[in-house]
Order: sequence, then structure tokens, then C-alpha cells
Amino acid sequence: MFDHDAPDISAALNAGTALADPKKSPLADGRPFVVVPAGYEVRTLDERDEVPHRPIGIVKLRDAASFIAYFNRQKTGNSMIYASLDPAHILGVIDDHFPASDALDNGGANWREYRVQFAVPASREWKTWTAKDRKPTTQLEFAELIEDNLPDIVSPSGSDMLSIALNFEASKGGNFVSATRLQDGSVDFVWREDVNATGNKVKMPTEIALEIPVFENGAKYPLAARLKYRVKDGGLTIWYELIRPHKVLEDAFRAIWSDIEAQTETKILLGSPE
Repeated sequence: MFDHDAPDISAALNAGTALADPKKSPLADGRPFVVVPAGYEVRTLDERDEVPHRPIGIVKLRDAASFIAYFNRQKTGNSMIYASLDPAHILGVIDDHFPASDALDNGGANWREYRVQFAVPASREWKTWTAKDRKPTTQLEFAELIEDNLPDIVSPSGSDMLSIALNFEASKGGNFVSATRLQDGSVDFVWREDVNATGNKVKMPTEIALEIPVFENGAKYPLAARLKYRVKDGGLTIWYELIRPHKVLEDAFRAIWSDIEAQTETKILLGSPE
């Protein structure tokens, strides 16, 4: 019975909506908004202001020095830092919640939307050695690994390891017939190019000592590896097993952790905010 009034009501609503002025949100951020047609969406209008009402976003940095500089520039009394090891990651929350002792009517809540992130990148050396840990290789592949990464090996000497690599390369066409452990702990591999040839020997240590950075642009840490082998059907398979690499990773991360704590004067919490 009121159908004759429907067009006028609809037109009035649309006209009122179109003429509506921007309103300020009653919330703490005070972001302006207007109600517009087509479903009456609510849209914020930050671009109407000269500056945003509060900083938000994530700043992603690549080293500890940059993280420290940015966090110190932006931190407040509420700012917090969180850390986790797997993967290595440090997160600063600039607008974290207020301490309970300072809680006001809002119960101490804050936005937690302004963050600075340092995803601690592993070094190329760490990636190289951990990627091949406990993976069997041929003697030629092992020789190439040694040659490509000779600067990482501190014991045996570089010249000794290079000699081992070259001998393994020379043996690629022969058959390995025996492996003998010597009194000094090293192993002699005997190989022949044919059944009538005199046996050639390759001497290999049972353990090597590395010194590599764990994280990109970081300090070097000692890391030991046991060398393992298998002689079967004239072929030689070699691999290495890193000794407690997780402890080396923890030590390197703790060093970065301590440096950031000291230079930001902020206690780091183990974990992450949700």
C-alpha cells in the first residue's frame, strides 16, 4: 500500500548518502570515513590528511646494525623485541601493549601494527656445508667440494686437502680395492686402473675442521666434520657428518641476540607475538 512512496524514499536515501560529509572515527586512530552507495561500504580516507594518524607496517631489514638503528630511532617505552631460532628471526614491535602498571581505560591494549623485522639470513658457507651433510658422493664429487670450498677448511692444511682432492680426481677411472686405517687415524685407499697395475694410494683424514660464518656477514665459528666412506664393487662412496651443527647455530644466534639487546637496551623475549 506504500509502493507509491518507495521511489521518493530511495531517492532521498541516495541523495543523503551522496552529500554526506567525511566523519571522524570515534576510535583512537581517528581515521576519516564516508558511507558510499553500492552496498554502503565503509572506506577510510587517510589520504585526506597531511600525515597518517599513526605509523603502521613492517620494515624488513637485512643485518643487525640496520635493525638496531631503526628500532632505536622509533622505539617507545612500550616497544618490545621477540626472537625465534627456527628459522632465525628477530622482530621488534614498536607499538606493543602498555605495561599493566600503566594500563588505562583500554586495559593497556595497543595496536601492535608497527613492526621492524630482521630475518637473519644464513651465510653461503653455512648453506653449502649443511646442504651436503650426510649425503653420499663419488670421489670426484667430493674432490670438487673440497676444491670449491678450500678456504673454509683449517685442518688438515689447505695444501694437504688440495692434494687429496687432486688424487681423488686422478682415481676417477680406477677401481678401489681396499681401505686401510692407519695408526694416526687416517685411511689409505688403494685403487688400480687395471687388474695388473700397481696399486695407487690416496690418504684421507677421518675428520676435518671448518671455520665458517653461520650468518651473512657474521663472525666465523669452528665446525668439525667426520669423513665417512664405503668401498663396494670397485667404487668409493664418501660423505661427511657435521658434528653438532645445531649448537654452532645456537651460539651464533645468541651472539646476535646479545648484541641487539645491549645496543637497544631492550630485553628480548623468546617467541613471537600473535
